[in-house]
Amino acid sequence: MTSRDIISIVDLTREDILHLCSFGAQLYAEDRSGQRLARIDSLKGKVLASLFYEPSTRTRSSFETGFRELGGFDPIGFSGTEGTSVAKGETIRDTIMMMQANHADVIVMRHPVDGSLQWAADVASIPVISGGDGRNEHPTQALLDLLTLYQFNNKKLDGLRIGLGGDLKNGRTIRSLTLALSHFHDVQITWAAEDPLGMPHDLEQNLRQRDVHVERKTSVAEVLESCEFYYMTRPQLERMKDVSQREIHALLKRYRIDAEAIAGFTGRLLHPLPIDSRLSEITADVAFSPVQGFYAQAEFGVFMRKALLYEILHDVPHALFSGELPHELQSGNNRIYRAPSGKLVGEKFVGLIESGICLDHLRLGTAQQIADALELVNRGAGVIAATWGAKSFLKTSLDALTERDLKTIALISPEPTINIVRDRAVQDKYVYLLCENDTCITRVITEDVPPKFYYDGNLRCRYCRRPYEIRNQKVLEDERQRFLNELAKSVHNL
Repeated sequence: MTSRDIISIVDLTREDILHLCSFGAQLYAEDRSGQRLARIDSLKGKVLASLFYEPSTRTRSSFETGFRELGGFDPIGFSGTEGTSVAKGETIRDTIMMMQANHADVIVMRHPVDGSLQWAADVASIPVISGGDGRNEHPTQALLDLLTLYQFNNKKLDGLRIGLGGDLKNGRTIRSLTLALSHFHDVQITWAAEDPLGMPHDLEQNLRQRDVHVERKTSVAEVLESCEFYYMTRPQLERMKDVSQREIHALLKRYRIDAEAIAGFTGRLLHPLPIDSRLSEITADVAFSPVQGFYAQAEFGVFMRKALLYEILHDVPHALFSGELPHELQSGNNRIYRAPSGKLVGEKFVGLIESGICLDHLRLGTAQQIADALELVNRGAGVIAATWGAKSFLKTSLDALTERDLKTIALISPEPTINIVRDRAVQDKYVYLLCENDTCITRVITEDVPPKFYYDGNLRCRYCRRPYEIRNQKVLEDERQRFLNELAKSVHNL
């Protein structure tokens, strides 16, 4: 695992996970035998950049504790963006480059936007470890959860019966943990939650494809009867738009874990923490119960992250900073090129424009909205916005559209057809794709992340890895197939 990025739990193999759990258990044993600092010279002189755009207690402190116990310097970076250049509009790209310029050897980062960690890893020439990105993943939380299960289950991860509760929809820990469990045999996952907090459909589908048995129950009692470990999560209020605490209280009413709920349960109750004291998804009295395992789970975070840092950085020389960005970051692979249909002179399309750009197959009524968003009048571009049948189109005399222009258009009207006109003829034609996940980093215009996709049997966004379905009906089957055939078959081959 030398110099390896840790972005998604599915990038790790079963063997990787078992090795890390075994090593984490060894570090735990060393700690309990009074040898906590036995490896104090392992990362001597190394620098950790700790970049937490969102608040964190456990993740940040356990990484920093593990790093110091391996002999590294005090971390550089920030916890919260107030008082940093991020508050001045600095991009992830530039923040990552600045950390490398300050001689960081590894970056641990948390960010509120899905896919931001994959982008950071693309930019960096040093290892990047995800501390969580939006609603996407939290791979090291999954690893410490697995270490906890490994320790509590006689060092076995096959055959687990685990129940899930709380906020399955918005919590990134659920996505990473369940995908991590898919590496093991005969795993059964049960859950019960109201629909607004339930397991995302794409995740459940992915788990079933990976031969994980997933079953929805009607109550916490049913889940507890079927599992050996119950994993509760905090409702992610910060990721829920227009949802009040009162509404969440009502949703949680049937699913809260209190002393009555766990009466007779002989397994272990886990939680990635923090527990929200305002909502009390786990009531205070449960903390004193013998089934409570979440405080030990928190300490296992130190041992797992210590193991990761050791494996990634041990015996690795300091990286020399080049001051240059990878050239492949300049462009995406998200354009479905179509054959121009020849010279067009009809008034409904190219007419009145000798050279310029025509946007076709726009959602009805969006042409003028796009013209205003692009400030075409202020840019001195001749504009004709019109409607034809069930679609809108826009003609402009602009010579070219920037990537920010194209994203702006696609955010308003997905999958626009872009026609490049020269001498009243369409010289180039393509459909522009943009990830549909509202919280994906590619949709943040100011971050300038070029949209990229791969095809592993499903078309997926490189950054948030969510599936994407091409819906533009004008794209011919051979054009669609050619586009898919030219894509990498794995996120790692991009």
